[in-house]
Amino acid sequence: MSPQALSEQPFEFGDWRVEPARGVLAALDGGAETRVEPRLMDLLLLFAGSPGRVLGKQEIIDGVWGGRAVGDDTLAAAVSRLRSALGETPARRYIETLPKRGYRLVMAEAPSQAAARAETEAPAKAAALAAQGRAALAAPYPASLAQARLYFEAAVRESPSWAPAHVGVAQSLAAQHLAGAGGGLMAAAQAAAHAAVGLDPDLAAAWSVLGLTVLMGDRDFAAADQALRRALAIDPDHASARRHRAFGFAALGQFVEAEREGRRAVELEPVSLAARGALLQVLLAARRYRQAIAAANEALALSPLSSEGWYAKGWALVLSGDQAAGIEALLKGLELWGVDKPALDALRRPAAEGGFPALAAAGADLFETQKVMFTPRLTDVAFLRAAAGQPDAAFAALQSAAEIDDPYLVFLPWLPYCDPLRDDPRWPRLMEKVRLVR
Repeated sequence: MSPQALSEQPFEFGDWRVEPARGVLAALDGGAETRVEPRLMDLLLLFAGSPGRVLGKQEIIDGVWGGRAVGDDTLAAAVSRLRSALGETPARRYIETLPKRGYRLVMAEAPSQAAARAETEAPAKAAALAAQGRAALAAPYPASLAQARLYFEAAVRESPSWAPAHVGVAQSLAAQHLAGAGGGLMAAAQAAAHAAVGLDPDLAAAWSVLGLTVLMGDRDFAAADQALRRALAIDPDHASARRHRAFGFAALGQFVEAEREGRRAVELEPVSLAARGALLQVLLAARRYRQAIAAANEALALSPLSSEGWYAKGWALVLSGDQAAGIEALLKGLELWGVDKPALDALRRPAAEGGFPALAAAGADLFETQKVMFTPRLTDVAFLRAAAGQPDAAFAALQSAAEIDDPYLVFLPWLPYCDPLRDDPRWPRLMEKVRLVR
């Protein structure tokens, strides 16, 4: 049926009865009517009269705007408003964006179907490279993250117009930055994320990683959250977007919202150690130690050899007042990080004599002298020095961390590990050097 014919009579469209003459959408289940502005009704009629056919930009402009000059942003905004009026959800899709081609009426397509279609449309070699990149990205070690980046960059070279490859580049660069690599990686990650969004504005993963890169690169929560909410509008069950929002809320000290998003991410990906680790960090920063211990126990039940789980549990126990159990958990975490038995025995001796402060001092010495499976962050050293009653060394480590823009410092105003330092006159000067999320 042509748009002209449709405009003359009511018709059913998905979950709606469309009444063009009245300019309304009436829910077929008897719900309330939704009034639609004339331009959007014209756009709806054009789509409804062209089922399954790709409508190019110029064809849409000719049909809806009478051929007058209209920018890409105006067209995209109109399509977005129409989707909103139709109540589009990931489970009930109406309009699909085809990068560099136009738009197509799909009526109903779940995110899993869209993802499967995107994979089949991708060149086989690029898809294989991206799959290898995702596998490497799952391992949180510097060599694996560097390898993931190489795979995704190769996928981009193989298929420059395939958005998921650019998403992978952004994710691997952001992961390297968050792991402490530095070197302008977050700016490059943000550029890759913008490329992905430009190629496929309907890809939730693209908006999610864009939100993370804006949050960490620009420290702009409002702009980051706009991108993350766009990801969740496309796919409310996108766990990474939930996790990134938790990160942003925690950086602002809004821990109720941070915990809500962090727990939702765990619900969506119950076997993800990354999601559980992020929730643990939120709970520790929020000083919800009992809940942090419970969350750590859940993570360790899932993966008993999780070094991060044991280390976080140890801190939660110590901060809650149970130093003996906390010391054992911390030592277990260090063992799983690759600290050998003689070094662990050397840590046990001061702990037995001087408790946690003595262990913290010896642990900071270890981090500064011995290589383990991970590269200790300057912040890790600083927190141990603070707990050991060594403020000069703690401030020196934090100053060095600020000079390299360590991303973990966005939580500095709230972290309980820094409580012994807050009354020191050097604290305000340190805070002036840290780029916080605003």
